[in-house]
Amino acid sequence: MIRRISYLFFTLSLSISSFHAQDGDVEQLRQVEQKLAEQLSELRKTRADEKIKTLNANFKETFSEALNIDGAFNYPFKRLKSVGKIYSDDELVRIISWNTQFENKLHDYHCFVMKKDERRDRVYTTSLTRKKQPLQMLTRETIDHENWYGALYYDIIDVQKRNRTFYTLIGYDANNQRSTIKLLDVLYFTGKYPKFGYPLFETDRGFAHRVLFEHSNKTTMSLKYDEKRQKIIFDHLSPQSPGLKEFREYYVPDMSYDAYNFHDQKWYLEEDIIAVNNKRESISMQAYDNKRDTVVTVEQKNKWENPEASNAPVDNGNHKAITPDDKKDDKNRESIRKKPKRKPKKRGFSGVSFSNLGGKKKNKRKN
Repeated sequence: MIRRISYLFFTLSLSISSFHAQDGDVEQLRQVEQKLAEQLSELRKTRADEKIKTLNANFKETFSEALNIDGAFNYPFKRLKSVGKIYSDDELVRIISWNTQFENKLHDYHCFVMKKDERRDRVYTTSLTRKKQPLQMLTRETIDHENWYGALYYDIIDVQKRNRTFYTLIGYDANNQRSTIKLLDVLYFTGKYPKFGYPLFETDRGFAHRVLFEHSNKTTMSLKYDEKRQKIIFDHLSPQSPGLKEFREYYVPDMSYDAYNFHDQKWYLEEDIIAVNNKRESISMQAYDNKRDTVVTVEQKNKWENPEASNAPVDNGNHKAITPDDKKDDKNRESIRKKPKRKPKKRGFSGVSFSNLGGKKKNKRKN
């Protein structure tokens, strides 16, 4: 992810607490949540860069203290509306992330990773230190808590590889004034400490540690885990014209869909899948809210239009979701990317959730 003016926190906070909260702990958490809500409200109203940095440092320090209190792992922090709070399916990992926006419209990101140790009845909390670096250069790199790239995370998918759990993350970066990035990454642990990046994703250049989807910030890309289909489904991105192929800020969804399917302990790419929504009047989608400076969930009408149907609203059914140079590249694309047959696996998608306690849990994927 291409970086911007940001506030870097160089202090690693590794704290330890027990699982269970007594009545006194719950009351203490309620009181500190009230303080956090007030600090967050002031932070979101501020526009001056230096004051944003100061207020965010205070907010982060208070939050770190709160996460040291017994029972914080399961405490919802519902009043912190613009802070993402998600859990892994095995309920052993919690990720708390939020962003700050500066006067030049660029963003900084902040994150705590909580890891529950059931054998020792402990919770380890790590504060991630962000370093400005082009995320595009990190597709084959493993990074740790001291050189985190920065993002908002809105879903976790547990997968098994050699009897070890890896947590596939779906994230978002507002990037810059021209493009937005969504990403797939892998979280795993070495002892108490989190690491990011593991070669689980098939790409046209081999298996990558993480996958990036950079596109125009004038459009919205869907990237989510589909529980029904047991796949990570996403919009296929194409340049607005063939001459813009090298410029990701001109890529937009082209009305076709690809997916990652977990098979043989890897995420394999499947192209040109049929993606039809469940039969509901509306569906929840993720979008970036400029006013609130964060990822939010919005409701959209759940009606799929076949672009090739005779009554389609585009080109009387003659529209094809393909760019002009795709036709001549069809054979090349076919030879580059695999399309293996795979059995569906059980998992689920929860989307952006600022407080997802009590939500429907997803099944752990095993292979």
